[in-house]
Amino acid sequence: MVDIQVSRMHNFNLVENAKDSLHHAIEHMGPVNSNSSGDWKRIIVDLAHVLELLFKEKLRQIHPAFVFKDVDKYNSSKAFTVSADLAVQRLEKIGKIVFSEGDKKAIRSAREKRNEIEHFEFTIENQEAKVLVGQTLAFILKFSETELNLEWNALCFEKNKWYVMNEYKEFYESLLNSVNERIHAGTISVLACPSCHNEAFDIEKECCLLCGHQEEVLDCIICKATYLYSVAEYDEAGLCPKCEYDDGYASANCEKY
Repeated sequence: MVDIQVSRMHNFNLVENAKDSLHHAIEHMGPVNSNSSGDWKRIIVDLAHVLELLFKEKLRQIHPAFVFKDVDKYNSSKAFTVSADLAVQRLEKIGKIVFSEGDKKAIRSAREKRNEIEHFEFTIENQEAKVLVGQTLAFILKFSETELNLEWNALCFEKNKWYVMNEYKEFYESLLNSVNERIHAGTISVLACPSCHNEAFDIEKECCLLCGHQEEVLDCIICKATYLYSVAEYDEAGLCPKCEYDDGYASANCEKY
């Protein structure tokens, strides 16, 4: 007797694809303090994928050609689709969508950490990971509802593991409010954090009050401005980014021309 294998077609539209990646992320999410390095890696990559797919779905609703990097190649199976960065640019210029500074910080943080995971070495502390995940989920839930009319917020109150989304979202929003209150009420000098991109990096403590990211704080040898080690292009120069540019380093990348 011959065993006949029946071929099954699996097909996801953009929203279904995004929700599937969100489901995969949630499967790796334990309570806020219980995830391993491998869990964080999978969660961050999946959430970044969700963001990109939701942006593409919104572009598709405006016009399907905008999903493709080169609109003239619309509907070609060999054409490249837009990156998250280009998708956001088109949504702003063509879709007239206004992204808040908080939105842009969430998008940038998720994209940068995803790229680090996929293309370089991956390092993240638990607090940094919790903030990044909460920050990204807060944006995903807002964008999915306001721009795509998806009822994903309601999933947070189901009996299965979807409820964990709200746990991370509330953790991030509560911590952000608390940190902002401390900064505005006191004399804490802060810079933009290179990890979560919030204005919460304590210059004196050399640590982000929100995500816990730590790195060395330096003083520019020319203008004496305070800057973070990671934002300078040339480590050995001892110059802040502005003085690097003014001093001619940017000419190597044709940024002056």
